[in-house]
Amino acid sequence: MSTPSAVTPAWPAEPEASCDDTEARLRWYASQARWAPSKHNSQPWRFVLTGDALEVWPDPSRVLAETDPSRRELVLSCGAAMHLAAVAARAHGVVPLVTVLPDGEGGCAARLVEGGAHTVTRADRDLLDAVPRRRTDRGPLDAAVLPPTLAFELRARAAGQGGWLHTVVTPGDRASLSDLVARADRLLVRAGGVDRELAGWLREPTDPRTDGVPVESTRGPAASYRAEYVQRDFSTPESKAGHDRPGPDRPLIAVLCTPADGASDRVRAGAALSAVLLHATVAGASCSYLNQPVEHAPSRLLLRENLRLDGVPQLVLRLGRGGAVSRPPRRPEDELVFKV
Repeated sequence: MSTPSAVTPAWPAEPEASCDDTEARLRWYASQARWAPSKHNSQPWRFVLTGDALEVWPDPSRVLAETDPSRRELVLSCGAAMHLAAVAARAHGVVPLVTVLPDGEGGCAARLVEGGAHTVTRADRDLLDAVPRRRTDRGPLDAAVLPPTLAFELRARAAGQGGWLHTVVTPGDRASLSDLVARADRLLVRAGGVDRELAGWLREPTDPRTDGVPVESTRGPAASYRAEYVQRDFSTPESKAGHDRPGPDRPLIAVLCTPADGASDRVRAGAALSAVLLHATVAGASCSYLNQPVEHAPSRLLLRENLRLDGVPQLVLRLGRGGAVSRPPRRPEDELVFKV
């Protein structure tokens, strides 16, 4: 297993069940929320403590202007972070009351306050345990060895957060999506700034920064482009492809959709993504992304049309049993948590 570019600093352990310090609990919820997925591991969020509430705010300094000019994926990541905070609250025996706010693109995306006591279940603790174990695996993924009911379960988890997960099953639809991913990838690269933007988030093994993508977290250029679905390559000329390995590549392919595309829809899409990824992790699956079509506006329209989607596509996922891959770094508490 490869080593992450930077060591993730430890945060405080889970408070005792008898702890009556609200701020300590909120800080611990934020420590779990920081493991949320984000584009290029940019971690574009701020956690703000306001008395008895934990708020998640987008960090505009971390917007990816070339591939996320509308800040859609930035807001989506904030929704995923808030979902993890709620998962932590339930696992700690607290009912999380989450408000999704209409000013999510520039202001606070979501706010959590504590409700009453919650009876903790084994499923609650399983989800909490899965938070730091979730991995983005760009190597071969095999969905055939996973429980046959998993796709239905993942759809239910997405629906529970206001999203809709459309699985791409038929050979015709898979071929259509494959062509669209490859086409969108070419068009994005031709735009000029995409490769430069990506290069700014690549992290060599000696890089001390606690964000970005370690350069070994890829299949390498050859394997990335000859796969059924073209994937982004995060390697550099001297790096090793830590996700390139033998084995069947038979992923479950799914498109995460929302009814509309406003700020609140994007926050909910992030929560739905997080719910899908955590449940998949519990089931032994990893995930990676095929988001080129949703980052190129004309291709996003074609994606909806070609797959006959009854909603707005937000993300394209590939899921399946993968291999042992390293965990990317996370930013320290003093960069992420603010008290007002």
